[in-house]
Amino acid sequence: MNIKSFKWIDLLPTASYFALCAFILLFDFNIYIEGSTEYPQFYIMPILYSIILLIVLIVILKYVKSKKELNPLGSEVKYSNTIHLFIVYMAVIWVPRQFMIWRFGITYEKIPILYLIVTQIVLIEGLMLTEFGLHRKNLLKNLLLGCLIALIDISIMTVFNILIPVIVNGTGVLSNLGIFEISQFITFPWQLLAVGISEELFFRGYFFTKLRKSGATFWHSAILTSFVFMIFHVPWLIEMDFSINLYLPYLIWRVINTFPFGLVCCALYEKTGSLTASIVFHGFSNSLTTFLVVNISPAFTSELIISIITFFNLLFLVFLTPYLAKLVGFGKNNKLS
Repeated sequence: MNIKSFKWIDLLPTASYFALCAFILLFDFNIYIEGSTEYPQFYIMPILYSIILLIVLIVILKYVKSKKELNPLGSEVKYSNTIHLFIVYMAVIWVPRQFMIWRFGITYEKIPILYLIVTQIVLIEGLMLTEFGLHRKNLLKNLLLGCLIALIDISIMTVFNILIPVIVNGTGVLSNLGIFEISQFITFPWQLLAVGISEELFFRGYFFTKLRKSGATFWHSAILTSFVFMIFHVPWLIEMDFSINLYLPYLIWRVINTFPFGLVCCALYEKTGSLTASIVFHGFSNSLTTFLVVNISPAFTSELIISIITFFNLLFLVFLTPYLAKLVGFGKNNKLS
């Protein structure tokens, strides 16, 4: 998008994003229910708005599809233009996202992000969403792959969530062993339909695809988009007084670990050509991190070790993904290149 070719319609994605975020922030009516330890309050109106807006978006897309001829993504994608738009949209998202975290303790700007990127793809560029991984091809295989890698991830972390407290505090902590927090897992539909779809379409679907089409290698595209995905989570560290929360386990868990997480999602997309598997994995990861938990006051040492293990576990999953993809029937090549 250069100055010479600028049209007012180019501002539509940004305008729609800001307008929807402002609406959600201004009209929450302070209605909430008690939630989990991680998210003490779940605000009802932003969720209701998100459901309505998602339905409206689907209706709009069907209407546009019937009225406008959409094109496939061509091979001539400029790397510099993609990077420029990536930077612009990250800047656009940052402030509303920050206010969402401060206001609700959760990021309800997900559906507005979906409006932003879908508007960019369909109305501004006139492209088909299927070109960016939103399709039903090999749906069952993708669902299976997403569930399989999530199961492996959660199972490994369950072992360490029990083992590390035992090593640090002794076997006596096993008397406090319990099942995962049900109230947190209840967020799965939201994490799947709002968080998963919006973030996967934005980072992996649109920008990763554009970078690959520009000629960048898998690792170049994956590392760059995953690094920006990590920066995308920095607002969680910024307090309302503009101080920075640098508690190391929290920093690693909230921000650093999103880098290898992004790499896993890129690998899933690369090997399947669909966002379905990464959306499913994303949904599970955000709502269920362990099957069993030791219910004791968290100790710095345990938290730090578990957060570091999570980082390396996600890296392990990056290289395991091609083999799992082959296992469920996606191609013969086990390499990422």
